[in-house]
Order: sequence, then structure tokens, then C-alpha cells
Amino acid sequence: MSRQIVEQGVLHERASATPEASRRPGRVGATAPVRGDHAAPGDASLRGRQQWFATAVMTPESEPSPAGVDEVDRILTRGPRLCAMDRLEIYRRGYHARLVECLADDYPVLRHALGEDDFDGLCRVYIATHPSDGPSLNYYGRRMAALLRSAAAPAPLPRGFAADLAALEWAVVEVIHAPSSGPLTLEGLGHVPAEAWPGARLVANTAARLLRFEYPVNRYFQAVRNGEAPRVPEAAASATVVYRSGPTLWRMDLTPPMHDALAGLVAGETLEEALSRAEAGFVGLSEEEVGRRVMGWFEEWVSSGLFSGVLPARDR
Repeated sequence: MSRQIVEQGVLHERASATPEASRRPGRVGATAPVRGDHAAPGDASLRGRQQWFATAVMTPESEPSPAGVDEVDRILTRGPRLCAMDRLEIYRRGYHARLVECLADDYPVLRHALGEDDFDGLCRVYIATHPSDGPSLNYYGRRMAALLRSAAAPAPLPRGFAADLAALEWAVVEVIHAPSSGPLTLEGLGHVPAEAWPGARLVANTAARLLRFEYPVNRYFQAVRNGEAPRVPEAAASATVVYRSGPTLWRMDLTPPMHDALAGLVAGETLEEALSRAEAGFVGLSEEEVGRRVMGWFEEWVSSGLFSGVLPARDR
């Protein structure tokens, strides 16, 4: 039987980081003092000044400021202790620090695995590669797994492990923010006639993600959450489903036949079609044992809210 791991899903809503009207990467929430008697280069409008400031702030810290000292001195005021360029750099460092903070919030176990310095370096590469381009920072980190599989990312850990771990953590983020369907109950299952089950389709919760990995990352994830300091595991295929029912978030490891059957159900297959996918995992088992295992799966899945409904064959 698979292991169910429970945690309370807490919503972390974040402010945007880009002026919505500009459609430019990033969203800047604060502004540096701008001289009233000088316009931003090429555009004296407020929008032009905002775009100039956003470009200056959002340029990666590894690159020089796109605005020269003379230009910055012409547009921004100096302070009693800092010149205009130094004041601008405070905003640039603060902007990038905020994005790193968001990524650390989304990927705490990846951060643990990499260590503070390597994770910070990865985040700087991510920010340079994927500037903020959405209306909410809730989804800013969605490309981390893809970056880790590419040559653009530093590789202090096996790429497959780091990418799998990021994919798991991002699934948790998605499930936390996704709308959750009302759960199917065991009582609801009783309303389906026995003869209708082979052609019935189970409807998965909208807040569910089914994942396959090259590494046993859910086990590593849980060990870190338990306060342990696990070693990076050897490659070994694994599968996990992440889903939320109400405020409760589940991460459930799946055996190969469990994954195959669940993949069919999530894809909209009938119960008969989905279970046929799992047949290879039942070799050598009696019909009675197969039935016992399958019933155990469904009792566990339904009781924890993985499914939201069941459609009889006539509704296909």
C-alpha cells in the first residue's frame, strides 16, 4: 500500500512585480525619487519614466546598469549620503532579492539540497533567464525544473535529481493555488450500480498532479521535512500524486501499477480501460489478491479526496 503524507495547504499570495499596463517583464512595486524638472530619456510621460525605471531595476545584477551615471544623475536625485546611482542600485538589489525570496519559498527542499550559496546562484541564473512576466509572483517559479534540465543551470547536483525535486515542489505550489473540487465520497460510490462500473469514469480532483520521476524525490522531500539530512539518492524510477482536498494537501507515492491505473483514470479512460494498463504489475498474483489490492487503492484515493465524481458509461 502506498504511503500518504499529509500537510496543511497554506496559501501564499504575493504582490505583482511589474506594472500591469506596461506588459513588460517584472513588476516594480516601489519607486525611487525622480526629479520633477527632468524627463526620462526619450519619453517625458509618467509611463515613460516608469518604464525607464523598471528597465534599470530589472536588469540582472550580473550585468552593468543599463543607465549611465550621467543619465541617472539627470533623472534621479542624490541623497544626503548616497549618489543617485547608488540609490538606484538599492532598488535593483531589492527587486532581485524579492524574486530570490519567492523562489526560496517555492523550493525550500531544493534550497536545502543545494545549500544557500548554490541555491542563490541558481536563482540569479533563473532571474536572468526568466524575468518576471506574469500578473502574479505566485507562478513566477514555474520554469525551474526545465532550467535545471538545461545546460544553462549550474550543476552541483545530478541534473535529473534536482529537476525532479523542483518538479515535485512546483506541483505542490500548483495544487495549493488550484481550485479544489468537492470530494467524491464512499457513499457516492454506492450510487453506481455494480454492472455499470466497468464503463464508469472517475473524475479527478482539479487540484491534482500526477508525476513520474527518475529519482525517489518524494522520499527525499519527506525526509527533509522531517528534519533529517538525507543524502542525494541513487536514480530509481518513482511516481507520486500530489493533490488537495479542502485545506489538506496530500503527497502519495505510487507503485507502478497504481500509477498506470491512475494515469488512465486521469486521462478520462473507463475503469476497465484504466485497470487494463496495470495488468503487467499483477503478474503472478491471484485474482483474489488483485481484487484486494485494487479495492485498497480506491478506498485510499476516495477517502482522501483524490476524485470528485463518477460518470456512468451512458454519460460518456
